[in-house]
Amino acid sequence: MYCILMLAFAFYYPFFITHFGNAHPGIFYPSASADFILFGNLFIVGVILLMLIWALSAKIRTTRNPHLLETRNNYEVFKERFLEEYSKRNKLKRKCFHTIPFGVVGTVVIIYFLFTPLLGTRWFDYARFTIVILGVDFAFTFILGDLIRLLDFSYMPPIPAKLFQKAMTDAELNTFTSTSVMVFGFGPFLFFDFSIFLIILLIAAVADACASMSGLLAKNKHHFPPNTDKTIEGYIGGVVFTFLCTIFGVFFASLFGLSDWSIEVILWVAVVLSITFFIIDLITSEVKIQDNYLNPLICGMVLLITLTLLGVPIF
Repeated sequence: MYCILMLAFAFYYPFFITHFGNAHPGIFYPSASADFILFGNLFIVGVILLMLIWALSAKIRTTRNPHLLETRNNYEVFKERFLEEYSKRNKLKRKCFHTIPFGVVGTVVIIYFLFTPLLGTRWFDYARFTIVILGVDFAFTFILGDLIRLLDFSYMPPIPAKLFQKAMTDAELNTFTSTSVMVFGFGPFLFFDFSIFLIILLIAAVADACASMSGLLAKNKHHFPPNTDKTIEGYIGGVVFTFLCTIFGVFFASLFGLSDWSIEVILWVAVVLSITFFIIDLITSEVKIQDNYLNPLICGMVLLITLTLLGVPIF
């Protein structure tokens, strides 16, 4: 899944540049596309280089202080501590961590919208490309961290180690985390109407987190299917928050003139996606696949089909 999504991103990344460039004049160069190439090189390659330098500094520290290989930079010790501290509270923190993407996207849109007098109609395309860059940086940070964590923990700086401790589940200790997959799963939907992207982002990040928290915080849990971690309370929370996230996503987009869907369309879409979310949640309770992989892709496809059937433009 990681390889497929990364290869897919490598394929469609150039199309982000040409699509969002949209023949706009640039800020630093004659064209916006040239600006985007510059931004991509600076912020994507730059962040990767900074991460590698950070990792090398940790390696130098462990070389000079070999005792760290028996404590802080020993992955077996890290795993033991992680499992000792892993609890319902950690799960709640992890789910809160998953709501960060929408906070970042919302902030980017607001900031660029405030610069409309300077950027004119270009503001939205510059905002979308900034979202792409930040998403890629976020995903690559976790991918590089995963590689260091799994291959040679002596390169792991203390701050990223604490970050992994908050963002991981116990099932991810010996494999890659699902964070980067979730982020790359959003990518293709930036080509479509912004309401579509926001809805998928909110469902995969916020509704999924709220569904899990509903199940975790319920006093009287009713597990279904039996002998699984899934609860009826979690299913109900997922359906309710998917419905609310769909409505909020369209509302947020409309604040910036990016959506004109009718109330009937919004309600139909909210109902369809709530049912879809429930089905995915139910299936992943039996099939051991993380719903972080499936929610963006399946909900996105269902949303596109639903809008097409309702005669709503998707671009």
